[in-house]
Amino acid sequence: MTTQKEKEKTFDQIADWIDNKGYLSVRRKKFTGNHVHAIIKKKRLKDEKLERECPGVRSYFSLDIYDKTLVNNLNSRGRYPI
Repeated sequence: MTTQKEKEKTFDQIADWIDNKGYLSVRRKKFTGNHVHAIIKKKRLKDEKLERECPGVRSYFSLDIYDKTLVNNLNSRGRYPI
């Protein structure tokens, strides 16, 4: 579709070109100019989103790991089992 649009064809002309190839829309209908316009617009928006550069975020991070096996082994009185 985008190559046809680059050839300066209208959306209706592109829809006719797709229909002549035998393709159907998701709902098994013939393509219209509105379908083609929506598809090309969504692709353009997605491409713009992917081209944007996201700023890198760096932050200080620390991770403390504790061994809680002794705490889990305490009995109900707070004493270690014998």
